[in-house]
Amino acid sequence: MQLIHYKIHFMKHKPFSPNHIVVYLIQCILIVIISASVSAVEGIKPYIMEAYQLRVNGKADQAEELLRQNLKTDSTNAYAWFELARTRNHIFLGQGQFSPEGWGEVLGYAEKSVKLDPDDEVLAFYYAVCRLTDAFISLMQGKEDAKDKTKAAAESFRYVLKINPGCFAAQLYLIDIYGMLPEEMGGDKAIARVIADEMKSQQAVYQAMGLARLMPDTADMVLYWQKVGNEAGMHSQVMEELGRAYLLKSDTENGKKYFYDAVQSDPSKKYLTMNLVRYYLMRSQQDQVNKDMYLKCAVEMANNYIQSDPQPIPPLKAHAYSILAMISMSSNNQDEGNKYNEMAAAIDPYGSKASGMPSDIIYSPPDKVKIAYNSFFMPF
Repeated sequence: MQLIHYKIHFMKHKPFSPNHIVVYLIQCILIVIISASVSAVEGIKPYIMEAYQLRVNGKADQAEELLRQNLKTDSTNAYAWFELARTRNHIFLGQGQFSPEGWGEVLGYAEKSVKLDPDDEVLAFYYAVCRLTDAFISLMQGKEDAKDKTKAAAESFRYVLKINPGCFAAQLYLIDIYGMLPEEMGGDKAIARVIADEMKSQQAVYQAMGLARLMPDTADMVLYWQKVGNEAGMHSQVMEELGRAYLLKSDTENGKKYFYDAVQSDPSKKYLTMNLVRYYLMRSQQDQVNKDMYLKCAVEMANNYIQSDPQPIPPLKAHAYSILAMISMSSNNQDEGNKYNEMAAAIDPYGSKASGMPSDIIYSPPDKVKIAYNSFFMPF
């Protein structure tokens, strides 16, 4: 089975979802940074940092070997297992072929790290995300264990909240699980509502994100986010959500405007440029009359991302070139597509082949991991 995406996304907003569900395969789309970066973590030994540097500079195979060699004598180092899990995650994304066994390996190493350091929020959060991905793999394949795996993922996010009750990302994931999935897949809107209500005493913008997931299909999300902006201030996250709401209504100009405003307000959100690439690719599939125009816009956005300052780290730059290759191939330009694939491989032969933006939690330095909410239920 070809690896098209690394996660499954459910959309409920027209015009992109006439049946209210759009399925993409396994990870990497929008990344919404919810928590502050975690500062230096004690116990991260030099070889772990060395492995990370190898990995983000196109040498994931060497990083894996270094970690495995050191784990022979340092087998109780939780962050070594965490980095091994992320390394396998990195390699998994670059394989281009879906492998349940490959993801099981990632999940196993992530679980090992949590068992060794059960009070570490970053380790617990990453494991919960891996659990949720595992559940969606089963959902995608129609396996009978999908509901049980979804329940296990929810329990893992609740465990994160025991460590840090204020982890917005974990709360939003739980709202996604309970609020967006049907009951037969583990959904329970009543539970989702309770979690959203519990966020009232916390930052209004993040509670608004949770409540947005529970809005009916007929709700005008542009008006919703305009109201949030008026009441809570035009936070960069509000700009992002408002831009997305416009794009879901096929209002390209306003969607771009608010995405650009969000990036200007918070440069760490430049991933939104690649989200616009996804938007244009979707539009090219839906509007065959204007397909070439949308593909041209997608190419422009991908090149803007590649040339942005500061430059994307190598794995993300390689990913952008892979997207350009995919666009060229879809335009029957095989030679150009091959050229872009060669450029991507020269930067990082293990760069993601998924069409969605890889999560920053995979690529942050081990001592400065960003806890992030990567919605499984939005297309861009």
